[in-house]
Amino acid sequence: MKTYHDSRETEERVKIAQVMGGESAVIHELDFQDVAISSNAVRTLKLAAAAVMNRYMPGSRPEKLTESQAVAFFIDRVFWDEDSMGLILCADIASRSFCIPIPSEHWHMKTDLGTIQ
Repeated sequence: MKTYHDSRETEERVKIAQVMGGESAVIHELDFQDVAISSNAVRTLKLAAAAVMNRYMPGSRPEKLTESQAVAFFIDRVFWDEDSMGLILCADIASRSFCIPIPSEHWHMKTDLGTIQ
């Protein structure tokens, strides 16, 4: 988890919490490398990424989007919602953030996080 010291980052995190989980939501930022998502969640991310590309990225080729590219599209910021136990994946495009919730049953923390030094 990341610790926030920058007030702008804290403000953005609060806005995401309010929009995604309600005003009283408590969210924590995670490193995407520490989480695994289900194949169903990957399919949802691919549909969402294609929709964002169609609408906000003229000239992009969403029909060529791979599953790996769709996942990478949504890992600019990753949050864990304490209340729902779900994950929130966000893509930052220009001056906008596009976030998608992943229900608790479609993700988990990886068990082997490697050697911590």
